[in-house]
Amino acid sequence: MTGPLATVAIMLPLLLACWAVVLVVVNRPPGRSLWVALGALELVLVVFLVWGVVSLLARATDFARLEFVLYLLGVVAVVPVAGWWVREEKSRAAAAVIVVALLVVPIMVVRVQQVWSGV
Repeated sequence: MTGPLATVAIMLPLLLACWAVVLVVVNRPPGRSLWVALGALELVLVVFLVWGVVSLLARATDFARLEFVLYLLGVVAVVPVAGWWVREEKSRAAAAVIVVALLVVPIMVVRVQQVWSGV
């Protein structure tokens, strides 16, 4: 569960978090372009989920399979839950919630990698 897709699943949310921090600092709500970027991130995370499940099915060694799948599902759920939470918010608090969510995603991806490696 390492490689280019995992790297993108870590780096993209960090870059988007920087973008959202700028919005918090300038006291602006998230705009359409950030929402489109969050949609692209969600697509990357769904591909990461599918890739993880396929890799899980192909893996013969024993490890925490349930924990692995739950982390994968959690990673995919973080961004839509944050979006639902701030769907009507028109202040910088919306951007702040998105920053927190985007900082959680890379942590969970790293945890997925740790579970995969058996740590």
